Amino acid sequence: MDITKNLANLRKEHHLTQEQMAEKLQMSKNGYAKLERGESRVTIEHLFKIAQEFNIDASELLKEHKDINFLLGDNNTNYANRYYGETTIQIEKLELIIAHKDELLAQKDKEITLLRQLLDK
Repeated sequence: MDITKNLANLRKEHHLTQEQMAEKLQMSKNGYAKLERGESRVTIEHLFKIAQEFNIDASELLKEHKDINFLLGDNNTNYANRYYGETTIQIEKLELIIAHKDELLAQKDKEITLLRQLLDK
């Protein structure tokens, strides 16, 4: 199963239309539809936004995926297409997992701080 099918299946499991999904990701409907059809490359930023929306780890979107093209960069830099082989995909998955872990730890720290503030009142 490729990432486009993972995106479509996940969206359908949550009973969302492409238009609703596009709104959640702050994209145009056509932009999101192109992701699902494989006409646009899925960026790391897209993966994180989609994973956050469905409260899953971004690596779940890459499961059962041996080869993938990513569009690297952001709006302020030149984009570069890179092809990742199976080994590099595993590294990318681990980096996504680590980034997600870091986000969760930061969120936990904020919650602890807020709880301490509430207890001090």
